[in-house]
Amino acid sequence: MAHPIEPLRMLATLRSHGVSFVLVGGVASAAHGGPIAIDDVDICIPQDRDNLRKVSLALQQLGAQPIGEDEAHRSSYLTNAGRLDVIEMGTSFAGLYERGCDEDLGGVVARVASMADLMELNRRSGDLANAAHLAALVGNAEEDIDEFGPALDERDWPGWLQRLWTAFENVDAFLTRKIYEDGNQIRS
Repeated sequence: MAHPIEPLRMLATLRSHGVSFVLVGGVASAAHGGPIAIDDVDICIPQDRDNLRKVSLALQQLGAQPIGEDEAHRSSYLTNAGRLDVIEMGTSFAGLYERGCDEDLGGVVARVASMADLMELNRRSGDLANAAHLAALVGNAEEDIDEFGPALDERDWPGWLQRLWTAFENVDAFLTRKIYEDGNQIRS
């Protein structure tokens, strides 16, 4: 019997055991604004003995059973919170982790792979359709930046307010140009 997918429960369990991981796959794409079509949780982990022990404890707590044929450095499990795919990475894990960012996914903070890394992982796995979809998301984000000006440094406080104010200023400048440069004046 298949268990319903509960990604937050899986991620919370991994976090509670101190597992070092980077979220990839559908959940990571959704965290970046992609469509929410999730049938499993995919994580990358470093190949170190201590972390593997922590993963093992988390899998035990989740009642995990191995499924499918294990490939080199990749294994899949059916847990009481849904399917979990684990990809062990060598030295490239450090770069994946560094380029990622911590995201609050609704009460659980997880390290999420960067969009560029997600596109590359999809390309390598042969999922060119999803890689192209992610590239389109990145393109849309870049168009938004071109339209409203460059994004402000998130470390500026309060960054969200400054980005909002910049957007308002850009809209005001756009409307002013349209009204006065085109010779169309608003009449009261």
